[in-house]
Amino acid sequence: MTKTLVRLLSLGLGLALALGTVFAQPSKPAPKPAPAGGSGSGSGSGSGSGSAVIGEKAGTDESLQNGGDARPWAAGVKQSEQQAALKLFHDGNVVLNQGLFAQAADQYKEALKHWDHPAIHYNLALAQSNLEQQIEAYDNFEASLKYGEAPLQSKDKFDHAKEYMVLLSKAIGEVEVTCKKPGAKISIDDKDVFTAPGTYKGKVKAGPHKFIATLEGHPTRVDATYVTPGAPFQIELKLYTTAELTRYRRKWDATWMPYAVMGGGAAVIATGGLLELLGSNNYKSYDDKVRACAMGNTGCPNSASLNSTKLSGDHEREAGYVLYGIGAAAVATGAVLWFINRPEAYEVRPEDLNEPVSFKPVVSPTFAGAALTGSF
Repeated sequence: MTKTLVRLLSLGLGLALALGTVFAQPSKPAPKPAPAGGSGSGSGSGSGSGSAVIGEKAGTDESLQNGGDARPWAAGVKQSEQQAALKLFHDGNVVLNQGLFAQAADQYKEALKHWDHPAIHYNLALAQSNLEQQIEAYDNFEASLKYGEAPLQSKDKFDHAKEYMVLLSKAIGEVEVTCKKPGAKISIDDKDVFTAPGTYKGKVKAGPHKFIATLEGHPTRVDATYVTPGAPFQIELKLYTTAELTRYRRKWDATWMPYAVMGGGAAVIATGGLLELLGSNNYKSYDDKVRACAMGNTGCPNSASLNSTKLSGDHEREAGYVLYGIGAAAVATGAVLWFINRPEAYEVRPEDLNEPVSFKPVVSPTFAGAALTGSF
């Protein structure tokens, strides 16, 4: 209801102001550039009571006929630039009075490129208010008041601008967006506003809005609750990278087990190697005894000690081989257990972190807003 009323009032007032131009001075000619050495602002534009005029009539106010501090809005502006602005300003007034607000706004914007005159801001604001560009209209009405009534040549226009700002403020809200994550790109309603870290403050139309934070190429969209006029809507975007949200888990907590099994297997293999070494020594001892017998040409008696030496070597070597197999199997088992219990990456939700993650309204004596934590 409020938004509709504001639109109707804005449209009605804008049309009344614009049409007032037509009826107030229907036959007034187009403005003429000011003569060299004059005020530098030209004569009246013929836009009537509704829209502002750039030119000040010669002789009406001596201070307006002089440059410098007396007319700061003309200081440093070349005569050629003023004349170009006057031409565009007049063309804008013509289409404004015809109700062609978009075309009028384009003409005024071009005129402002040549001369930043409060009257141009005023008429541009009139056009924008009828195009439902409330924020832009508010800003241009505000710019038209910068130097008071003098550049508008009318107390009525000065008062109208202030009244319009009050009216438009009922359809405009303020947002304050903060993000501390370096590199995050923040946009409001698909319009980029800043790259974090930092804070953005600006005006938006009253109503729902969406905030998009993009980090590492992944966008996160958040639809805000209704932004109302008055107290600023404050929101903080707490963003996390994929690495910050990555955690690791295992099948069981006993991470030492695979290493213990592999270590045990390695110990068994070492024991097998020791037994094989003992067996080799017994074989060597047996061979030495047999060789000694052969060199003495006396033959080698089939003694129990000689046979025992060879038998010990056989048993030790066989045991070594067995332990090799057992140890190798243990090492392989440990490796399999390690593979099964290896760290597995998974991603936690931001709300699982220590800082609560939510998007909920926040109301205090100084502001109304929301606290948000986003994730990727």
